[in-house]
This record gives sequence, structure tokens and C-alpha cells, in this order.
Amino acid sequence: VVGTTGDFPEAAKDDWLTDKAITARENYLIRSEAGRLLLLGNKEPGVEHAVWDLLHQLGHRQFFPGPHWEIVPKQADVSVEIGRFERPAFHSRSIWFGYGAIAERKADYEAWCRRNRATKGIELSTGHAYDKILHDHKAEFEQHPEWLALVGGKRQGAKFCIANAELRKLVVTDLLKKFDADPALDSVSCEPSDGGGWCECAECAKIGSVSDQALLLSNEVARAVAAKHPGKFVGQYAYNEHSPAPAIPAEPNVVVSIAAGFIKGGYTMDQLIDGWSDKASVLGIREYLSVHPWDRDMPAQARAARLGYVQETIPHYHEKGARFYSAESSDNWGCNGLGYYLAARLLWNPDEAENTEAIFDDFLDQCFGPAKLPMTRFYKLINRSQPPVSDDLVGRMYRFLRDAADTEIDPGVRARLDDLVLYTRA
Repeated sequence: VVGTTGDFPEAAKDDWLTDKAITARENYLIRSEAGRLLLLGNKEPGVEHAVWDLLHQLGHRQFFPGPHWEIVPKQADVSVEIGRFERPAFHSRSIWFGYGAIAERKADYEAWCRRNRATKGIELSTGHAYDKILHDHKAEFEQHPEWLALVGGKRQGAKFCIANAELRKLVVTDLLKKFDADPALDSVSCEPSDGGGWCECAECAKIGSVSDQALLLSNEVARAVAAKHPGKFVGQYAYNEHSPAPAIPAEPNVVVSIAAGFIKGGYTMDQLIDGWSDKASVLGIREYLSVHPWDRDMPAQARAARLGYVQETIPHYHEKGARFYSAESSDNWGCNGLGYYLAARLLWNPDEAENTEAIFDDFLDQCFGPAKLPMTRFYKLINRSQPPVSDDLVGRMYRFLRDAADTEIDPGVRARLDDLVLYTRA
């Protein structure tokens, strides 16, 4: 029996499975009964999660994108005894490519996300919003330069004079229209434009800190959204100059995602999380697992390459109250694929952090079989902190790959080794 609770209401008798809340879309049940196996999702995303979860239990794996990294076990008989209800720890589990992927890779990447439940049960919008508002209302801003931030004695830049009531009214109207145009939207972003340039006028100073100013506008939007589109969210970051916690509380439908980089004020992540937790009902994390200009797809340079970092931070963020997670990454699975795969597992269930070694071992067994020993050495080499890439490092990577290729292996293992040779060569 595969479908939604609406398709099979007689099988969905539990309140937690028929929960109508927006946060319950991905809930699902897998249960074996006499003569049948139930795979029921609250909504369609939950159904798909149930299918891939069952297949994972039966031995299917999609470690990295693409057919080379899909493991499909051959079993003459299939039987399970199972009874499990699942809900995600994070409502949105987004591991996305900051610089995109070539068209030929997009379908494989999207399949990897679905098969590993690394998807968005709630689509939280947090991108820089002020720039788009400026662009869409260019003529109005030309008529009202007082709506722009006062910087160095001039009204200029891509920040707003938040103290201006007419400016706030324009922003509220603009963002409400997004819901009117697309009722399926889960959220709108009220995140400021990037960089500095905040208003220096006396009225904005009365509001308080830069964080207070940014949140005041988000709050005004959020109150209008709650009145007209209940259940929807307004997203913003705690980022750059508005990293520090504000003095004012956030509306209940404002989701604040704390950036794990570009932090101003000398705060630690825990200090920011604690500070914002006192003011906001719902938090997210804006992570940087890999950023190409920072790590250049090199071994051991990105956060994703350090499995211990992934293992520690995701459960910690969840324990501190974060329920949304958005991680910039790159299409660089040769060096960071294990970190992305582990992150996907932990974002659904942070308790899997205790199984990190077992997940690593399963990857080696399934992907490399008889070549497990040299590939264990290969991955331990490229997944630890070390100095920048050297001829010695590349030489050792090649030697481990050669030792693996010299083992008696099947075509699937050889194809995966070829991918890693190409990465090492690149």
C-alpha cells in the first residue's frame, strides 16, 4: 500500500500521521502487517521519502549523484518486519551548489537529493530581497529618494531608511503580492541587500541596532502575512552587520537563519544562536559546506571534507533549536561527497551522528568491495585537515587509487575509481 493518508484513510488512524500542520508534510509511516506493507505519507513528499527509506533498508544506496554511485543489491527474496513512523528533524534540508551545475548534471543531483531525503518540506526564502524591491520599484524610488538609506550625507545604495513608514508600506505590499501571485508559496524573504551601507539618519538610530532595523521591517511584513496568509513564513538571515541578536522580539512567523560565516561583532555561533533564540521562535542555519573561491575543490579544504565537523555541528544546531538548514556547497563530490552524504543522513535524524563510522564503513563496503582497504586510506587522506595540496598528497592519492585498481574488482567499482582518478587528475 503506497500513497498518502488521503488515498488510504482507513489505514491512517494515528493523529501524528494525519497532522494538517505545514511542518507535517513529510511525515510518513512504514509498517508491515499481515498480508501487506504500508508506506503512507502525510503528503506526497512523505510518500516518496517512505519509498526511498524502505529501499535504503533493503540495501539500495545513492551515495553520490549519477549511475556509478547508485548501489542496487540483487536479492532473490525480499522480506521485512518493520513498524516505524518518521518525521524530519529539520523542516528544510538543502545542500545546494552555490555556483550551479552543468545542465547534464542537474537531473542526477536532483535525484540524489530526493533519494537521500535532502529536500525542502518547507520552502524557506532567505535570499537578499532589498535589491529586487529596488529594481521592481525603480520609478517610485526615484520619486522618493528619502526611502533610501542616508549614507555619508546622501540617499544612496541598496539599503532602506527603515524608519520611513511609507517605505515599510511599500515593502509590505510588494511581498504580500508574491503570495497573491503564487498561493503555494511557503514564505517570502525580507533579507537585506548584501554588504554595508545602513541608514545613518537620526530616526533609524532611534530604532536601535542594524539588527533591530532589519527585524523591524521583517516583523511588519510578518504581521501582514499572518493576517492575510496564515501559516506562511517570512525569512531573513542573521548575517554580516545584522548578525548580532536584536533588542526586539521577532514575530512568530519570522524564521531567522544564522549564517555560519561573515559574522560581525566577534561572536561565536553559539552566542548568536543563544541571543537570537531569546528573540525568535524559529531558527535556521545558513552553512557553508563548500564555497569554490574559498576551497577550489581541493582535498581537505572545505568544511564538508571534515566529517567530524559535519558529525558535530548538525546535531548541535538541532539541539540548540535550529529547524531549517541551508548549506552552500559545490558540485565537487570527489573531495566532499562523503560529507554531503553524511549531512543528508544527519539532517533527517541527528542521532545518526553516533553511526558516522558505520556510515563510512558502509560506503567503503558498498562502493569498493575488495578494494576497501586502499580506498579507506584514500578517503582518510583527503578527509582530514592538512596543509594546501602538494605533489606528495596527489602522489599518495594516485597510489591508493592504483592499489585499488590492481585488486580484482567488478565494472561498477572500476567506474567509481575512474571518477576519482578524474577528480585527482583535475
